[in-house]
Amino acid sequence: MRRLARNLAGDDAGAAIIELALAAPILALMIMGTADIALAYSRKLALEQGAQRAVEKVMQTTQLKQVQTTIADEVAIQAKVDASRVTVTFPKYCDGRLLPDLGRDDDGFAKGECDPDETPAHYIQVVVTDEYKPLFPTLHLGTKLSNGKYRVIAQAGMRTK
Repeated sequence: MRRLARNLAGDDAGAAIIELALAAPILALMIMGTADIALAYSRKLALEQGAQRAVEKVMQTTQLKQVQTTIADEVAIQAKVDASRVTVTFPKYCDGRLLPDLGRDDDGFAKGECDPDETPAHYIQVVVTDEYKPLFPTLHLGTKLSNGKYRVIAQAGMRTK
């Protein structure tokens, strides 16, 4: 019996298997987390790209509908979301100061005038929201919505004047 105990104490043939058994779950979690984050980021990029393409397209085409509707419809097609998830605003700035939203002029921009010594700037801003369902929901530490998904928000904008 002593000889068997001495032989087992001196034998390190199974050490690598034990080390692998300890490290494998950690490595697997890291790989799954990386894959999930990559998919969520990919979805965010798709939303941003859809918003940017819509802004570019509406600047190049004739208006058959309102600008807001045209942009929302184009984002819905490009980003594969419902048009109700798209918010289009037309903020106006005077030397970097955002004018309050007191209504819209004929072009859709915020009413209000800049002081004579201020430079006006008109923008189109598109915000798209969507939900992302992770492959491995137990790995996420973010705020989960009631349906088990996470909110993804992307925005794009362009100065028009």
